[in-house]
Amino acid sequence: MTPREPRPCGLCDRLFEPQRLTKHHCLPKSKGGTVADVALICSQCHGMIHVTYTNATLAALYPTLEQLRAAPELAPFLRWVRKQPASRKKRNKPRRRRL
Repeated sequence: MTPREPRPCGLCDRLFEPQRLTKHHCLPKSKGGTVADVALICSQCHGMIHVTYTNATLAALYPTLEQLRAAPELAPFLRWVRKQPASRKKRNKPRRRRL
């Protein structure tokens, strides 16, 4: 894979230019995460993760991308976002209460 070749988001699998992907610490740094716990995901998915879950919840229940993909709170978002073009930029609505 060349440095400029599109890469998939680790969560929604849409293709992005590498510079448009963000680093997500699957196990938050504040909970003991290291560089080995980093995954590249798009900013829209990254925002939705952090608007939905606290770092404590991420560390306890969803420390991997596979577990996040299976999270019931993210399922409607993932179904929707997978149908969107990578060029779409939409701000995620804040939740009343993070889990």
